[in-house]
Amino acid sequence: MTPIKKSLVVAVAALLVILFFSIFTVKEGTSAFILRLGQIVQNGKTGQPATQGPGLHFKIPVIDRIRYFDMRMQELVTPALRPLTVVTKEQTYLQIEYFAKWRINNLTKFYTSTGGSVRWAETLLEQRINDIVRAEYGKRTSVQAISTDRANMMAVIREQANNIGKDQGVTVVDVRIQQITLPKDVMDSVFKRMATERKQFAEAKRAGGMEKSEEIRALADQQVTVIKATALMQGAAIRAKGDQEAAEIYAKAYGSDPSFYAYYRSLEAYEESFKDKNDILVLKPEGRFFSYFQGGSNSTAKKT
Repeated sequence: MTPIKKSLVVAVAALLVILFFSIFTVKEGTSAFILRLGQIVQNGKTGQPATQGPGLHFKIPVIDRIRYFDMRMQELVTPALRPLTVVTKEQTYLQIEYFAKWRINNLTKFYTSTGGSVRWAETLLEQRINDIVRAEYGKRTSVQAISTDRANMMAVIREQANNIGKDQGVTVVDVRIQQITLPKDVMDSVFKRMATERKQFAEAKRAGGMEKSEEIRALADQQVTVIKATALMQGAAIRAKGDQEAAEIYAKAYGSDPSFYAYYRSLEAYEESFKDKNDILVLKPEGRFFSYFQGGSNSTAKKT
C-alpha cells in the first residue's frame, strides 16, 4: 500500500471516529441539553437554551456533553415506612400515604432550579405537598377529611400542588390519598357515624316508598269504590227497568185472562208450598187456598 493510500485510510477512519462521537440520539419521550464546557448551548435565534427533542443530533466531540431528561409522567410516592403524620382540627393524629403524578413542562426552569436532578425535584415537591396536605387536614375534622369533605379537600390539594411546581418547571397532574391510618377510637367513631348515615338514608328511602305505596293504594281504593258505586247504580237501574217491564207484562197478562192468571198463580203457590216432603200445612179444606181442589177453575172464578 502506497503512503498516499495509507494516509487516505487513516483520514477516513479518523473522520468516521469523529462522526461517531459527533452524533447522538434523543429517544421518544425524552429531551436533552448540550452542555459546552459546562454551559448550556444557546439557540442563536432566540438566545434561549436550545432544547434537543427526539431524533438524531450533532455535537462537538470532547467539548460537548449531553444531559438527557425524561419528559414522561412520573410518580412521587410517600414511603410506606415513613408515612406523613397530620393533625386534624380536633387534634387527632392521622398517618397519610399518598402519591402524586408529575412531569417536566419547562426544561429550562427545571434545570436551573434543580440542576437537572429528579431526586432533588421530588424532594422539593414532597416537602411542599406535605405542607399543603397538613394544612388542609388541619382545617377539617377526621370525619370531614375521611368522608364528608374528602372530594373537595383533594381538589384543593391538587390545585395548590400544581401551583407550587411552576417555579420548578414541573406540573403536578394529580395527587391521591392511598391510605389513611386512624387510631382505633377514631376509626370506631367514624365507622359508627358512617353506619348511622347509611341507616338514616335507608330509612328515608323506606319512608318515601311507604308514602308512595299508601298514595297508590288510596288511589286504587278510591277507584274501586267509584267503580262499585257506578256498577251498583247501573245494576239498580237495570233491575228497576226489568221489574217495571215484568210488572207491565204481568198486568197485561192478568188483564187478558184473569181466571187463567189466578189458576197459574195458585199452581205456583202449590208448588212452592209442597216442594219439600216434610212440609206441613194446617188449613181448613174449605179455605180459598184449596179452591181448585174443590170445584175447579169455574168455582174459583166465581168466588173471585
